[in-house]
Amino acid sequence: MKILIVSGYFPPYSPASASRVNKLAKYLEDQGHDPRVLCPENDDFEATLSPEVSRHRIYYTKFSKVNDFPTKVKNGLKSLFGKNKSNLPQTTGLEVSGGKSIKSGRESGISKLYRKLTNIPDDIVGWYFHGVHAGRGMFQEWTPDIIFATLPPFTTMLVAKKLGSMIDVPVIYDYRDLWTDHPYYNSNGLRRYIDRFLENRALKHCAGLVTVTKTWAAHLEAVRNIPVEFVMNGFDPADFKLGMGQRYDEKKITLLYAGYLYGDKRDPSVVFEALGKLGDKAQDFTVLLYTPKGMADLNENQKELIKANNLEHVVVANSYIPQKDLLEIQQKVDVLMLLRWDHPSENSVIAGKLFEYIGAGKPILSLGSTTGEAADIVRDNGFGLVSNDVDEVSTYLSDLWDRKNQGDLTATENPNREKFTRAKQFEKLVSFMNKIIERHKN
Repeated sequence: MKILIVSGYFPPYSPASASRVNKLAKYLEDQGHDPRVLCPENDDFEATLSPEVSRHRIYYTKFSKVNDFPTKVKNGLKSLFGKNKSNLPQTTGLEVSGGKSIKSGRESGISKLYRKLTNIPDDIVGWYFHGVHAGRGMFQEWTPDIIFATLPPFTTMLVAKKLGSMIDVPVIYDYRDLWTDHPYYNSNGLRRYIDRFLENRALKHCAGLVTVTKTWAAHLEAVRNIPVEFVMNGFDPADFKLGMGQRYDEKKITLLYAGYLYGDKRDPSVVFEALGKLGDKAQDFTVLLYTPKGMADLNENQKELIKANNLEHVVVANSYIPQKDLLEIQQKVDVLMLLRWDHPSENSVIAGKLFEYIGAGKPILSLGSTTGEAADIVRDNGFGLVSNDVDEVSTYLSDLWDRKNQGDLTATENPNREKFTRAKQFEKLVSFMNKIIERHKN
């Protein structure tokens, strides 16, 4: 089977969350298929992931960064008024590429308006013409049996739709996250109308949909007259070495969370309060956080909890590190924290890191919402504790402290772990794609 994978993120130009498409390309190649990946060369991302598919299968294209325009204007003004900032008009409100005001360091109203007007459907819209052009050139020498577009970013959907209209092959969309139906989607008014229009237009000629949770699969089946397949994320056993023996810190119990905090939605406060109840025992713990900005990602209430509970030397906040290094740390720590939004909308969300945690084979402490698919996976498979109760979490941590002092913190292998490998999930995806191709031919 020849598969064109259209992806707005692909290593090394990608966040760590792009591991699904990276592993899929590797799996398809390993299974004897002919995958090709079309993606932008976006150097805004640090190289946290490395490609795992043969380099000749990846088609990196140019990428026009629409959000760089304000910086170009600012630089033009610098040339006009001189290099000294004091010569610049102080009321321009122009921003650097990160969207921060030159004067205040905060994003101005002009910047926000500019993004609303230009980032449609998202901030990689400047890749659209480059992606379509590269795909058209690819078709001169190679024609896929199917086009597989993984979302978000949702510009990817528009590129795949256009390419699909050029050749007579089916197009399927992989909703790693939903678009306008996502519980985190918060646009309204004209922007919501535009997003819905673009999504509905792309889906009109779609041959199939893939998504990562049962709830989302049921939703898509109910609202779209399109075949749907449920293909969870998973872990690659090659990334993990169970029983490696080495601990992150032989003297302390180490808990780890890696990922976004999404404002207050993924909140580690319960752990801070639970540790506070342990008194002096808390100093025998380390809470490792790996987020985009480290300590700056914590809000004032969370920082105050750290201070109030004397956890300044317990909580260690770091910025992101390469995924390979993070996976190694996950296997050395004692507990892996899964932070979930304590809201019914979270029931349909399964963070990709959950499967990394399962692969690492360490106990999972799931905090926040105690309902939904992610909570069920942890609870029903005996992977750890699901709780949002400070006292219950404090008791759990105290038990860990007792076990540590008895020399009994060795994790035992859980037989349910094997159910969540990527290979088992991708088998379903390949079968689905074959059915779509056969249906299209007939």
